[in-house]
Amino acid sequence: MIWLRWKCLVLTILAAIILGGYLLPVFWMVSSSFKSEKDIVAMKWLPSQANLENYSTVLERAKIGRWFLNSLIVSVSSTLGVVIISLLAGYSLGRLEFPGKRFLFLLMLSGFMIPLQAIMIPMFLTLKFMGLVNSYGGLILPTLASSISVFIITQYFKGIDREYEEAARLDGASEVQILFKVLAPMAAPAIITVAIFNFTMTWNDFVWPLIIAQSDNMYTLPVGLVTLAGFDVNIRYGPVMAANVIATIPVFIIYMIFQKYLGAGIAIGELK
Repeated sequence: MIWLRWKCLVLTILAAIILGGYLLPVFWMVSSSFKSEKDIVAMKWLPSQANLENYSTVLERAKIGRWFLNSLIVSVSSTLGVVIISLLAGYSLGRLEFPGKRFLFLLMLSGFMIPLQAIMIPMFLTLKFMGLVNSYGGLILPTLASSISVFIITQYFKGIDREYEEAARLDGASEVQILFKVLAPMAAPAIITVAIFNFTMTWNDFVWPLIIAQSDNMYTLPVGLVTLAGFDVNIRYGPVMAANVIATIPVFIIYMIFQKYLGAGIAIGELK
């Protein structure tokens, strides 16, 4: 018993140290957003006099409102698309039987092994041919294919007892009704997990928006924030920190609201 108590104490201390390592940069960012430039250069942890000047500067001199709207449109559209596609693919791979199912499942898993850098040029040329460069379509379309999302939904569907859909079929329900009215509500933790992961990844994505968005009116927040430190908007560290705080707020809110579903969603197939 004493050994177990010491083990729990050591693990708790270790977890606290790791948590502190993650939170320290966040604290510095939030604190610096209220500091003067002099306090930031002097590496003060707390502002000598807190003020909102950095926030007013970035809102007045940068197109952060436009970038925020672009990120919101792209992230929400992409997340909805990924969830719908993953539900349809997950139902086919997890509940139905048809020739070539195993091959399609392995083909889907191969998406894990293909990095974005390997297909960026073909994707760009394809979207250019389609006339989608510097458009919402070009920003959203490539994000709709998510192997990890299909895998999570598929595995979760496999863990649901087949008696539910058999009962629904006896009542005359179609395959679409079974998916969206029976299975989807039961797979809510997995769906929410997929939605959170995809929203976060799309919101924070920098490389693809940098390639496809060719004017500042189409920049998403990660790309737009880089320009804050450049020559286009000649502002310094304080406003950049304030802009990063603004960019972090939506993801923070989503995690706070839906965090209770994450553990259940990650525990794939544990439905009882």
